[in-house]
Amino acid sequence: MVDYWPQEEGAVFDAESYILPCRPDAAITEMSAVKVGTTVAGRISVLASAAIGDGIGIALKAATGAGAPSRIPILFRGIAKVLADGAGATAGVFAVNNVTTTFKDAATNVVGNLVLFTGLSYIMGMFLQTGAAGSDVLLLVGKTA
Repeated sequence: MVDYWPQEEGAVFDAESYILPCRPDAAITEMSAVKVGTTVAGRISVLASAAIGDGIGIALKAATGAGAPSRIPILFRGIAKVLADGAGATAGVFAVNNVTTTFKDAATNVVGNLVLFTGLSYIMGMFLQTGAAGSDVLLLVGKTA
């Protein structure tokens, strides 16, 4: 694995990031994509992504199960160091989560600023670096167009 931004340690590099504490509905891996959960009324709850393109944020801490810990920080906007999937990452290309712990180019079926797959798909952001499969690359999370 190559770290394409080795001069910076940590996961988030933007002072204007939107990070919200959310309740985990199940086990979640640190730095993986999460989707909206459903089990707790009155709280924002999250689940580990289960499908390509269903992520809406990135878990900055791990969770061992529902409500353990009671809240974990989720990055909804900012710059994060993420793991490129098996095809690598391309700078300047929209990115989606590839199931849970990796992120991939969303260059398939681009219509304007939307990427269409079968079913729902959400753009996680845009890659700021090109990197090989399994490499750490910077991802601009959030609105990119």
